[in-house]
Amino acid sequence: MHLSADSSPNRRTFLGLLGTGAAVAGGALTGCSSAGKNSGTEGHAATESKLASLMPAYVPYEPVKPDLPGEDGSSPGFLKWPSQLQRAVPGKPVTSGKEVTAMTPLWGPPPPGLGHNAYFDVNNERIGAPVRFNIVDGGQYTDKLGPMLAAGTVPELTVMMGWMASGFARFNQAADKLFEDLTPYLAGDKAKDYPMLANLPTRAWAYGVWNNQLKAVPYPGAGIPWALFYRKDLFDQYGVEAPKNMDDVLAIGKELTNAKANRWAFGAMVAEVARAFRAPAGWHKDSAGNLKHQIETPEYEQSVAFNRRLFQSGYVHPAVLGNPSADVKPLFEGGQVLMYQDGPGSWAEALQRQLPINPRFTMRPVMPFAHDGGEPIVWKGDPAGIFTFVKKGLGEERIRELLGVLNYTSSPFGTEEAALCAYGQEGKHYTRDATGAPKLTALGTKEVANSYIFLGGRPSVINQSQYPGYVEGMHAWEKASVKHAQENPFEGIRVEQPSKLAALNQPFDDKLQDILRGRRPMSDLKVALDEWRKKGGDEGREFFAKVLADNGR
Repeated sequence: MHLSADSSPNRRTFLGLLGTGAAVAGGALTGCSSAGKNSGTEGHAATESKLASLMPAYVPYEPVKPDLPGEDGSSPGFLKWPSQLQRAVPGKPVTSGKEVTAMTPLWGPPPPGLGHNAYFDVNNERIGAPVRFNIVDGGQYTDKLGPMLAAGTVPELTVMMGWMASGFARFNQAADKLFEDLTPYLAGDKAKDYPMLANLPTRAWAYGVWNNQLKAVPYPGAGIPWALFYRKDLFDQYGVEAPKNMDDVLAIGKELTNAKANRWAFGAMVAEVARAFRAPAGWHKDSAGNLKHQIETPEYEQSVAFNRRLFQSGYVHPAVLGNPSADVKPLFEGGQVLMYQDGPGSWAEALQRQLPINPRFTMRPVMPFAHDGGEPIVWKGDPAGIFTFVKKGLGEERIRELLGVLNYTSSPFGTEEAALCAYGQEGKHYTRDATGAPKLTALGTKEVANSYIFLGGRPSVINQSQYPGYVEGMHAWEKASVKHAQENPFEGIRVEQPSKLAALNQPFDDKLQDILRGRRPMSDLKVALDEWRKKGGDEGREFFAKVLADNGR
């Protein structure tokens, strides 16, 4: 699957900015407050090589060869599904038969529950026990997590996005108290007991470390957190081409916006505009060697001014104008918005929803461009952005059963288990098209929901061959994007940032949203920046500068 956490509709522009260079605007932060051995709130950093003793030994498992190999971090592509899927997990991981409890997010309508859902039944039969999901609306997931972590009432398996963990100022302390240290079960060759987990890339595992312990099973990231999507079918209808610079963006706004026709050119795309103005992804050194944050750069200020211009032009949908957290997906799919930013995985998700009811629906990602039409930059995402934590204190036998569940759900493309988790049972929940790819039946559309695939993770692939041109298009976009990936000074360093930094996100973002919408003057960006520096930004600079110095950078 090509699922991305970055498609969350409630993510606000600045959330996630305050990590290291690997953490991008709106993307997952690289760490959070430190606790336990790392003294509460001071922060901590270690190179991935120093974490090697905690990491599972990597043992690749490739049930099928890709048609389009991945290059320089891009995902491999598969133009057809294998006619014969491989069984990766021969036994039932939960030998006790005891029910498993799990909490996962979902951006979409909830499926029928346990006991009323054959999709759950077929997976649970393979697992050996029922998995009782607490499926929470993605837009409210963080609001549910906070009180749950504070009360200590976690299920056996808790799924969390990295940016969610980073939003909790003392998450490391909660992780130490509530979640199991998986190091004794997975470090080194011990991971061979769980071959699908051993197949996950080592760099992704490093991001599952908190308090110098392996605390979570990672969901590997594809590398590029954002895409700027446009409705190609409607662009073609109105004779408009995808933009190659910001003059094109303004022209598109003028040409396509027609409020009387209930059509606006743009939804939310603040982060993509910042990238197009070549604002760095997070902390970076300037030409003089000084460490500065994205929001301190002239490129970022220019991007804010341009975004403000878009908002005040009337080209942005009023729902986005009124609510920074507005869900733009239905507006885009319904033709009210013709361009917006989202996680790359949202492309296939939209095709799944729209093609059955609108066969002409066509969307594409805009190839990376810079505001002036010159050489662009592309921000790199973290090696992992979603994590599954195991409840602490359940005993070795139960921990091993739960790791067995995650071993099952982490089976890669080309396996029976991956198809079951993503699509359910062949002949009941899906049939095969000419490329061998699954096509959901009416029952599949009703019952199948992203649930098992959130548990654990699997290497990123592009395999949705049921959508003509999708695999080739996504593969080409990823290849083009990684070629322009911005150099990250913190590459290979796992950083758990001081807790004080997590608290800086919201105040700055609140002011930023007001500036963009004209409720505050542009000059207030300097006011917000000064406040950010005084309340912890300068302290963060010292911390991250020391991280670089300690690692000879």
